Amino acid sequence: MKSPPLPKLRPEDLPSLFFEIGQLFTPSTPIRLADLFAGRLRQIGQLLDAVAEPGRHAILYGERGVGKTSLSQILANIVPSARQSVLHARKACSPGDTYDSIWRKFFKDMRRQHSENGSTRVAMLSDIYQDRSLEVDDVLREMQGFSPNDIPIFVIDEFNEIGDDGTTSQLFANTIKALSDEGVNATIVIVGVGDSVAQLFAGHGSIARCTEEVPMPRMSREELGEIIDKRLKALGLTIEPDARWKIIILSRGLPTYVHRLGKQAALKATSELRRRITEEDVDHSIEEVLRGSLESLRSAYEQAIYSNQPGSLYKEILLSCALAVSDDGGYFTPAAVLTPFEKVRGKPMTIAQYRNHLAEFNGEKRGSILQRKGQERSFRYRFKDPAMLPYILMKGIADGMISEDAKGMLRFPEQGQLFADT
Repeated sequence: MKSPPLPKLRPEDLPSLFFEIGQLFTPSTPIRLADLFAGRLRQIGQLLDAVAEPGRHAILYGERGVGKTSLSQILANIVPSARQSVLHARKACSPGDTYDSIWRKFFKDMRRQHSENGSTRVAMLSDIYQDRSLEVDDVLREMQGFSPNDIPIFVIDEFNEIGDDGTTSQLFANTIKALSDEGVNATIVIVGVGDSVAQLFAGHGSIARCTEEVPMPRMSREELGEIIDKRLKALGLTIEPDARWKIIILSRGLPTYVHRLGKQAALKATSELRRRITEEDVDHSIEEVLRGSLESLRSAYEQAIYSNQPGSLYKEILLSCALAVSDDGGYFTPAAVLTPFEKVRGKPMTIAQYRNHLAEFNGEKRGSILQRKGQERSFRYRFKDPAMLPYILMKGIADGMISEDAKGMLRFPEQGQLFADT
């Protein structure tokens, strides 16, 4: 049976609808509601396995902007707790943090009975240990104090921000091993930016036996589509297939851009009292996103393409890099840039015409906008900040640098090979 048609929008409906759109499309903050979270079934399964098994922990890692924090936030709501109580706490690290300061953040929120000078009181754990630095044995002792009816989960986010000589990561590795050896049911989830666990725990490979390594790639096209579909259904809106596909492709696997583009497109449609989002609304959203709060991306982009030489091709080559087919880690080869470069320039080109530019994009003068790995003659590149890819694509569209043929590839899945399926 078909659902009855939704009532037409009226001007008086807009204030509340605009507010709902702002609540559901959240490009600046992590997702906290499990029913709005999209995809990531494999990663969710791995995290649940770690929580379920006493003495097992998890390390969640990947590029910036792929949704690691959102997944760690909703973990408390997806653990099948039955009669047990999920105790979920998350703290973010900063460059000045140490093992002691990180655990004190958690201990400020934890209390227990404490006996001192013949009297007993309920005290914060941070106060109990205020006279000395916290050690691994202290954390182990407190973790052992949880009831079997508790499911404690401690999320340590932004672990890559710690700027010491590796002491903190060594102490956390020792803590994880100690908790595992004792079979303590508390779970530590380390979250950080990196291509591998080794980047977060250099020299501490021994924790592999007691941790679940959870790589977080960019989102698939299906997962990005799920973000759009869930929110529009909640709002009572629909979207044209071409418009939906365009948002997905432009987002390049990064959920924050689905939120940015989806929000602005929804606002444009509803402001005109329409419940159906069109491709024109998405084109409008590109302009709004570029005008919005992306100053850091804008500055990095301008530094990368600046030249006082007439006819320089930095802008065109950087756009071609954003269009190049890449692997799951976002890396592309110099050869992969050639076809997009020819489409942007509208004529045959050679790799030699931009090879030196790629090396410059990896240097300080152009803000190291590209990262490089491998050996000479087999170099591979990727954008240092993944968020730069959608920005450059949208800038190319706004500046009229992408041909009509290439724009068509933003609409139809079967023609989307020019844009990497990351």
